[in-house]
Amino acid sequence: MDKSLKAPVVIVVIMAVVLIASFILPTLRGSKVTAPDFSLPVLDGGEVNLAGLKGQVVVLNFWATWCPYCVAEMEELDAAAARLAPRGVKVLAVNIMQRETEDSIRRFLGEKRHNYMVLLDAGSRVAGSYGVGGIPTTFIIDRQGQIRRVKQGPLAPGELDNLVKDLL
Repeated sequence: MDKSLKAPVVIVVIMAVVLIASFILPTLRGSKVTAPDFSLPVLDGGEVNLAGLKGQVVVLNFWATWCPYCVAEMEELDAAAARLAPRGVKVLAVNIMQRETEDSIRRFLGEKRHNYMVLLDAGSRVAGSYGVGGIPTTFIIDRQGQIRRVKQGPLAPGELDNLVKDLL
C-alpha cells in the first residue's frame, strides 16, 4: 500500500469501529461484553491490572491534557470518584499519552490530590483495544468485568452517578 494512503485508511477504519461501537455497546445492557484486560502503569507509581479489580464497578475514562472537553470534565470526574468510592466504584483516568509525557501530565495535574487513579497508556495501546476513536470516552465495567455502558464526550455533573446506579 502507498505510504501516503496508509494513515488515512487506518483513520477511516478506526472511525468506523468507533461509530459501530457507539451504536452497539450502549444498547447491550443485559449482554455479556467482556472488557479487554490490561495492565498499565500508574502515574504515581505501581501498576493496575483490570482483572485485579473484579468485584468492583470500574469507570474507565480515556483523556488527554490537550483535550478541552477532557479538561472540562476533570472536576466532575474527581468529585464523582469521591462520592462513588465508598460504594465500590473505582475510577481510572487513562491518559492516552499522545503529545504528552509523564512530566507534562504531572505538571497539568499539579500538586492537588485526586480521587481517581491516573494510568499511562503509552502508544494508546489500551485505548485501541477498547476502540476509542475520540476523547473523552468513558466505559462503565460491572463487577463481573463486563462493559455495561459507553459514554462518548464529557460527563455532565451527576451523570456518572446515573450511569453506575443500577450496577451498585
